[in-house]
Order: sequence, then C-alpha cells, then structure tokens
Amino acid sequence: MDPNLKKAFLAKQSILFLVAFGAFSLVTVCAIGGRATPVPSHSIAYSHQSRASAGIDGEIALNPTSSILKRISYGTVKERHLPMVVEATGQLQANASAITRVSAPTAGRIVSLEVSLGDHVKKGQTVAVISSQEIGAMVTDLFKQETDIDSELSKDLQQIDFDTTQTETELTLSRKQYERAKLLYDEKIGSKADVESAMTDLEKHENAVAALKTKRAGTVRIAREKMERARTCLEQRLSVLGMPSTTIKAIMERRDVVNSIPLTTPQAGIVLERNVNAGELIDPSQSLLVIDDIDNLWLVADVFEQDVKHVRVGQPIEFQVDSFPDETFKGRLDYVAGTINPETRTLAVRAVIPNSQTKLKPKMFARMKIMVGECAALTVSKKAVQEAGSQKVVYVPRGKYSFEERPIQLGEEVGGYAVIKKGLNDGEQVVTRESLSLRSLSMKNWH
Repeated sequence: MDPNLKKAFLAKQSILFLVAFGAFSLVTVCAIGGRATPVPSHSIAYSHQSRASAGIDGEIALNPTSSILKRISYGTVKERHLPMVVEATGQLQANASAITRVSAPTAGRIVSLEVSLGDHVKKGQTVAVISSQEIGAMVTDLFKQETDIDSELSKDLQQIDFDTTQTETELTLSRKQYERAKLLYDEKIGSKADVESAMTDLEKHENAVAALKTKRAGTVRIAREKMERARTCLEQRLSVLGMPSTTIKAIMERRDVVNSIPLTTPQAGIVLERNVNAGELIDPSQSLLVIDDIDNLWLVADVFEQDVKHVRVGQPIEFQVDSFPDETFKGRLDYVAGTINPETRTLAVRAVIPNSQTKLKPKMFARMKIMVGECAALTVSKKAVQEAGSQKVVYVPRGKYSFEERPIQLGEEVGGYAVIKKGLNDGEQVVTRESLSLRSLSMKNWH
C-alpha cells in the first residue's frame, strides 16, 4: 500500500474511535448522574408518601395516606333564605332627646364646680355650688315675715288677754249679783224680775268670756297658718331653684340665712360640655353644663337613592366600628327622612342604639346594615372560599383523593354564607374545613 494512503487510513480510524469513546462516556455520566440525584423531603404534604400532584384543569390529587384527608369536611351548595340588607356608612351621635343642659335657676356666682369634661355623673349628683343674693334675700324675707307675724300675734293676744281679764271680773260680779237676787227671791224679799235681770247679766258675761277665749285661739291659729304659708312658699321657691329638701329643713329649724344652693343634675350621663369655671358670674340664660345619657345613642347614616324603597321605620340594623372590629352592635331605625338630599342624592336615616356598657362613643364612624327583608339565593359557606389572586375559588371533590379548584363569582356576604353568582350548582359538595390547605398545595404545585 502506498505509505501516504496508509497514513490517511490510520488517521481516519483514530478519529472514529475518539468520537465513539466520547459518546459512550457522555451516556454513562448522564445515567450515573440521574441515579444519584436525591429527592428532597419537606412537609407532610410534599413527602414521598403524601405528596400531592397537580392534574389537568386545576385538579389536586392527594396521596391516600395524606393526613389532610382525615381532617377535611364538606358543605353543600344550596338555596337559602338570607336577610336582604341595605348598607350605609354612618356616625354615632349623642341622643338629642336624652341631652340635658344644666342652667342656673337664678343669677349668681359659681362657688365651686364638682365635675370635669368627660366625667360620668349620677342622677341627683351635685355638679356645682352657686352663691346668690336672691336666695339670701328670700330666706331673710321669710324670717322677717315670721317676726312680723309673731309681733302682730303678741299684740293681738295682749289685747285679747286684757279684755278677757276685764270680762272675767265682770263675770264674777254678775255671778255674785245673781246669787244675791236669787237668795232674796227665795226668802220672799226680792222679786222675780230682779233674778231674771241678774241671770241675763251673768249669761252675757259668760258668753263674752267664751267669745274672747275663742278669739284668742282663732288668732293664734291664723298666725300659725300665715307662718306656715310663708314657710311653704319659701320651701317651694327654694325647691324650684334646686335646693335639697334636707337643706331647706335645716334652714327652717336653725333659722340660718343661706345664700348658696347646690346645682344637681336631673339625669345620669356623661359631661359633654362644661362652659363655666369657678368664680364666674352666671345668669339663668346660660348653659353651664351639657350632660348626655349615653346609655342610648343615635346612629345617623345616609342611604343611597336606589335603596330608599326598601327602608322604613322599625327595621332592625347591625353595625360595626373600628374600635371593636370583631363585635357587632344592634339597634332599630326610629326615623327616616321625608326628602332626598339634592346634593348627595341620599336619604338620612337614624337608629336608636342601646349602649348600657358605654363602649360606644359619640362621633365614632360605623358601617351599618339595615335588615330590609329576606330573599332566596344560592349560597356557599364562607369557610369554603379562598383567594386565588383576583379570583375566588372553592374545592370540589372529584374522587376519593382528588379535588377540583374551581373559580367562582360571588355576591354579597350575609352571616356565614356567600351568595353565588356563577361557578357552582345547587347540591354540589365543596370543601369547607382544610380548604386553605388545598389552596396552599395548589399554589406550591403550580410553582
């Protein structure tokens, strides 16, 4: 063979050998690498024994030994009668019919103030003390009247007693003359006419003494009645001004001239306003304190025009406030406005809210629901619904160990149920308990 051809043939054989050896080596390395790759083991849901797999169209398949299957429970999609609600945003306000404006009953000066803004007060509690010359003048006038009545009574009694003494003396003399005339008549010395005349004088003086005694008793009684009327009049005037009966009684007993009265509140509540300070001059036209009985509040809200046809007085309402997000408060509509606000196109409504525990405060904002009736709607438990981005999804069983993740459209939520607009049919079963676990598996499988 030609040497040059022999060299070319050997070079070609070497190249073919190298190519074949390289291909064999690559196959061997890949096979060894595939066998050596470890399978990661994380949570129970993704372990070798219970790992879920994603099927076609959002189906989730669980291993028969998965612990999730033991915890799952189901709910039925069905038509339920749900309360119809009208939603509105409102604000709590003081109950105007329970607000008391405390004013001074007479002109004077504030001696002391016993309460501060925001204080809780009881009915009849003293909130201020007022000094007034008018009160002192009334008490002084009573004492002067009593003195004048006593003086006049003493003068009248003195005259009556004097007249009674003279008349009793004349009565004694008349009795002696009658006895003497009767004795002479019995001895046949005097005449019967003398006896009758003496008898007439005796009866006249007896009647005069009796009349004077009656007059004396009447004069004392009239004086006492005048004094009683004067005292009663003063007591009534002081009572109208707010003076306690115990203080009035002490004034009458001790005859003290008092020129100050305590100012008390006619109802329990909270001090919403305090418009004066100690030492200030006041008059009856001023509102010194504003006290509100916050055991009952008003919730005032605006209902949109399209919902007006559903709303009427007496309907129950529910609402929530930011201060107690997990608590629902209740009340009842007591007022629905007669006209629409032309600027906002809304109708004002008002509900009375019981607030015995005083949790709620005026000026709190509230999200209100007015219960306007009932309607039949296809519903699903809210526990079955999960968030999937911008969608809502539920999990429908497709076998013993597989579930379909189905997008749905929902309406409003009422109680523990959500109204279904699209995506589910009456009678279908959905996962309620452990739906969140299925959602987590779906997200991890998707990733």
